[in-house]
Amino acid sequence: MKNWFLVCICLGIIAMISACCKNDQIISTTDSLNRLNWEARNYEVLDQLIRNYGVNGKFYDKNRPPYVVLDWDQTCAHFDTEEALLHYQLSNLKFRITPEQFSTILKPDINGVTNLSDGFQNILLSDINQDLINDYNFLYDNYSGFNGSLSLEEIKLTNPYIDFIAKLPYLYNGYCSTPGIEAEYGYPWVLYLLSGYTTVEIKALAREAISYELSNKLSKVTWQSPSNFPANISGVMYSYRSGLRIFPEMQDLIATFEEHGIEVYIVSASYKPVVEAFAGVGAFGYNVPDENIIAMELETANNVILPVYKTGWVKTYRQGKVEAINRIIKTGLGKNWDPLFSAGDSDGDYEMMTGFTGMKLALIWNRVKGGDIGKISLQAVDEINNPEPRFILQGRNENTGIVLPSSSSILFGKTEPQLLYP
Repeated sequence: MKNWFLVCICLGIIAMISACCKNDQIISTTDSLNRLNWEARNYEVLDQLIRNYGVNGKFYDKNRPPYVVLDWDQTCAHFDTEEALLHYQLSNLKFRITPEQFSTILKPDINGVTNLSDGFQNILLSDINQDLINDYNFLYDNYSGFNGSLSLEEIKLTNPYIDFIAKLPYLYNGYCSTPGIEAEYGYPWVLYLLSGYTTVEIKALAREAISYELSNKLSKVTWQSPSNFPANISGVMYSYRSGLRIFPEMQDLIATFEEHGIEVYIVSASYKPVVEAFAGVGAFGYNVPDENIIAMELETANNVILPVYKTGWVKTYRQGKVEAINRIIKTGLGKNWDPLFSAGDSDGDYEMMTGFTGMKLALIWNRVKGGDIGKISLQAVDEINNPEPRFILQGRNENTGIVLPSSSSILFGKTEPQLLYP
């Protein structure tokens, strides 16, 4: 009887401890960031940041719990998810946009600009638009996945298909590179090609594309418009880098932040459901809740995506990322304090990485770029001996998608590491 009484007491104590842990959300902070392939000093700086500002850290404030904001493409994963989805759509003709909708998203005049830049042959928008409309009408009428009878293998042998898959991404790149149009227009525009799907279907399609590209080799692929084909524009060549890769370093960093009570948000210029498909809980190992993903959004009708940007929502690119953080996290969630940390890789992340005075650290994935990201990359190198740097620079090998234990990167197609843009 006495032993049974002691057992009951022990069980009661265990139950009380379990309940307290659940109610108070006690977090273990014994786990350090894993070393993996981080550059040695970057690892020390990141690990110390987590220990200082996480739960039980000397700077932790339970009334202002820390949070971090991370770019997605080329930051949490290698290469660009949105572009990988576009290439998958083109290769497999995974479109539901109607010919009428398709023609409406091809404008002959964008912000007063009527032709692409010198780097894109000064092509008139009206000329390449008409070629694409003609191509899509043919595909829509003849491919069995639309309204025709030709199989995918058969349709891929036709000139309109070959022309279409070269010119559509060429036009997208042209938008992003043409002064007066640029990514501010191009990034939302490419999302319109997802029209006709539901968001649930797009997440499924994105998972297909991601799975395919994770197993695909990292290589250069070139699509060229046919020379023996009557069209307004000839000689169009589009090249891209195939494949996607996961960064275990970023997966572990995200998990370690969360283990130490530091909430993680993704802020991306890609389409929100596409990022959710890659970053989401139970997907590919990043386990970021959908509600913590802030990205581009489109209008829907009866759950079907429309080729219209979401009314009133910011374009989550450059300063738009800062506006989105202020709106969603600071105002919407009442966390009216600056993010602790940020990570990014390009000019599109510059404002998010520099625009918060209370931010302690930003990680730059080194793509050896100039511009604004080049400025803070140089600052990261200048701060190499600073015990509390504002920026750190992390390298990787773009040919393998593997992080290097260095601040220098080996660019795609190159063999020698580079530190800074010439």
